[in-house]
Amino acid sequence: FIKKKELYGDRLIRLEGRGGACHSDECHQCLTREGDLYRCEECFGSCLYCAACTVLAHARMPLHWVKRWSGQSFERVELRDLGLRVQLLHAAGDVCRNRHEDQDQNFIILHTNGIHHVHVDFCSCEERGGRKADGSKVDRLTQLLDMRLFPATAHAPQTAATFAALEDFHIKTNLGNICATKYYQALVQATDGAGIRTPPDRRTQWQVMVRAWRCLMMLKRRGALHDARSVDELPDGELAARCPACPHVGINTEYVSLPLYTRTVLPNRSRIPSDPSARLFLSCDACFRLSNRANKATDESDPSILAGLAYGVREQDYQAFAKHIFATEKDKDQEASTCSHFNAVDLANQRGGRHLRSTGITGVFCQRHEFWQPNGHARLHKGEKYFTTDYLVVSVMRHFMWLQLLVVAYDIACQWSKNLRDRLCRVPSRFAIAPHAAAFVARVLPHTVFVVPKFHLAAHKQTCQSSFNLTFTPGVGLTDGEASERAWAGVNPVAASMKEMGPGSARDTMEDRCGFWNWRKHCGIGILLAARLAQAVEDGKEQCDVFTEFSHSVRDVSAEDLAEWSKRIESWERTHEGENPYEPVESTMSVASIRLKAALRDNASLSGSACPDGAGAVYAEVTAVANLFINGLKLEGERCVRASFLRSYVSHSRQASNPAPSAQRTKKIEQHAPLQATAPDLFGAIPPSDQAVEVGEDRYPEDELQFFPSDLPPDVRRTIRPFLAEIEADIRLAAMSKDLDDLRGHLRLRSCLNRFKRDNVTGQHANTRARAAQNTVQALIDDAGDRYSRSRDAYLALVGDGEWTRRFQELRPEDKAGLNERGVASGETRHKVSWIWRSAVSGKDGLTDGACVCHLRLEWFKARARARRHHEEVVLLIQEMDRILTFCDWEAHRWLQRADARSVSDPDLREGLRAAAFKMAATYQGQKGVFGRQCENSRILAADFLHNYTSDGCATPENEGQ
Repeated sequence: FIKKKELYGDRLIRLEGRGGACHSDECHQCLTREGDLYRCEECFGSCLYCAACTVLAHARMPLHWVKRWSGQSFERVELRDLGLRVQLLHAAGDVCRNRHEDQDQNFIILHTNGIHHVHVDFCSCEERGGRKADGSKVDRLTQLLDMRLFPATAHAPQTAATFAALEDFHIKTNLGNICATKYYQALVQATDGAGIRTPPDRRTQWQVMVRAWRCLMMLKRRGALHDARSVDELPDGELAARCPACPHVGINTEYVSLPLYTRTVLPNRSRIPSDPSARLFLSCDACFRLSNRANKATDESDPSILAGLAYGVREQDYQAFAKHIFATEKDKDQEASTCSHFNAVDLANQRGGRHLRSTGITGVFCQRHEFWQPNGHARLHKGEKYFTTDYLVVSVMRHFMWLQLLVVAYDIACQWSKNLRDRLCRVPSRFAIAPHAAAFVARVLPHTVFVVPKFHLAAHKQTCQSSFNLTFTPGVGLTDGEASERAWAGVNPVAASMKEMGPGSARDTMEDRCGFWNWRKHCGIGILLAARLAQAVEDGKEQCDVFTEFSHSVRDVSAEDLAEWSKRIESWERTHEGENPYEPVESTMSVASIRLKAALRDNASLSGSACPDGAGAVYAEVTAVANLFINGLKLEGERCVRASFLRSYVSHSRQASNPAPSAQRTKKIEQHAPLQATAPDLFGAIPPSDQAVEVGEDRYPEDELQFFPSDLPPDVRRTIRPFLAEIEADIRLAAMSKDLDDLRGHLRLRSCLNRFKRDNVTGQHANTRARAAQNTVQALIDDAGDRYSRSRDAYLALVGDGEWTRRFQELRPEDKAGLNERGVASGETRHKVSWIWRSAVSGKDGLTDGACVCHLRLEWFKARARARRHHEEVVLLIQEMDRILTFCDWEAHRWLQRADARSVSDPDLREGLRAAAFKMAATYQGQKGVFGRQCENSRILAADFLHNYTSDGCATPENEGQ
């Protein structure tokens, strides 16, 4: 394009003239040369036609824009000015004999390409159905709708919009977040961008038509127009699109009988699911962006069209309940929080809400699949009050009252759930919600689990983080509870528009946005579940392998401890009585005691553990070689430390001011030199060039080249005495164990320092000193890690790969993490305990450190929870995949039943009802096939996972070594 932009521009500007017809003054159709010539902007081609041919060609396209050639340029004209008349209820080109009785020359039609003035002729003849059986004329409303024109009013309409324009706006407003006013302004711009002939203002009429169209589409797509009952007789929530993956009784979940007392309360809900895993996941939240400003409109002047039939509550009942709460509890403040101070809630409750009809919206959602629930949102009066959430949860649960297992996620669940039973029991019987509240308390509340969404959990106190944690809750899989935050994303873009709307318009807009959001979620449910299952299988293998290895390490050392741990956690999960095993262990070790223990360990000698058994000369020779290697390890460590020091950001003056004492350097050299004579074959294998080291005043003893058998090439190593390599291997093995002990001690010291700094250190000076202490500890951690890596590399060169690598693994930077430390990108769900802690229970000493045992026990509990949650997630996703297929089958069957459910006498209407039902049935059958193909591959992976791992989160015996 860059190279040929002039060519593009020339061909574009060429069409501003007559193009290829610039030398012809005749009509392309009839060849006449009389009168002006016209060209249509929207028909294919650029030929010119006379007025008569233009009108004839546009009898079926009356809403095209045409331009007249004035001799110098083209100017836009209306087809009405050329004589085009639109005859309703007749074929294009036909003329009604009675059109003179009722005609409109200035009818305005809004189309996708602009605003048109059209000459409309209404029909009143009997041949084309212009009159009813009793002889009366068919009203204008019916005639316009039959021509796919939506009138702005039912009485004497003068303005209409095409179905195409309304459908176009409906898609663009939901996907592109274009409000009705902006779309109308775009139509005005398309009609006259220069402002010379601005069309009459029909913005108000357009907004009315858009609002009515939204409601009609919901009635049509949810089957209300096929129902034998009238729209007003439909039950609450009937028009809501349900989540296909959630359990629905009689749809995708099997039945068993309910107790008798429930039948008396809910006679039409006398069954519950036989599958105990069929639990419902709900998420509650409030959004303060969706406020509504107080204006002249009222509920009487601007009522909601679909009050309570879809996603919102029935406003009159809710407002009556709210007035009761404010009247009876006006002197009571919101229950005092015993957890953290939730600033968002506090600020929202403190705001006076001046000039606002509502301060926001509270919603209830499907926690796992982010669907808006039927009768699941209501406006807030002043802040996030508990009674609004109480009302919504009960309002939603009346559609699921047969379900015994419920999980509710709420960012303030720790406070809201405390007195929920008492608040629901106080609901007076005069309110419509009262019987549902009583049934919820008796039937569902005893089996309800309250949790806090994972992202919000960190703001709570430690007790809440253990008691309301989804990761520690059995049966929830990898549910994160943050569905509400994602669902708000679908409605937040219209927050600015809704703020200025009347009460009814705002509620109807919310209904439309919720419906569109649910339908989009429904269409993408197959891809969503397949992606989640593939990710759960991948992460689940890792978590289950980690937990299996962790458990085996504990069992090998102390099977009694492992059995006691298992018994404790299973008992708590079953009864939730006693001490919470997930409560973090309060460290009783101070910084000073940890530092003292580390210093004592660092000063311990390795020589005693490295000497082999022997006697006489052999023992003396082995001891001398062992001392040689041990001393070499020390000098090797000093050399690496000094090299690291030289690479750090330290000035040369500081290096010069801290040299090693000359006497100390000389003593180390003098001690090490005689030891080299104990292994003449080792040092004889060293090339002479490597042995030559210049000795000077500034020479450091660690600069001496220290060679071990592991440093030699394999072919050269075979020429020396075998016991030299064996001695180094024993020393390296002991060094690795000691280095790991040092590393774990330094990591615990770092965790202790971090906690101390967080809880006690304030101010720049104190923080600087604390930071210096943390840097010192970090240097010790790095040094221990480097020493371990050097010893491991040497041991690997000596003995090769083997079973020992399971205990002494390769040390990566991310492995150097404390027990209670979590990575930035990894939360509790995908956290993995570093292998250095799992190997801590594999040594010969076993579980001896009491403080370490407590931390390891807590991490074992958490590792067990993570492994089980991943296994549960795989099972849940497979169940949900089965449900969506069954749900599509049920929907298809229901639409086929709807084809003849409504008895009508009009054959055209009967055919339309059947056609719409068959279309929707085919849609759901097609979606079933698509969902099945999308989930096929991930189900194969899941079957392999379930074969290799048990529900306990452990690998099966045949899979443990893989």
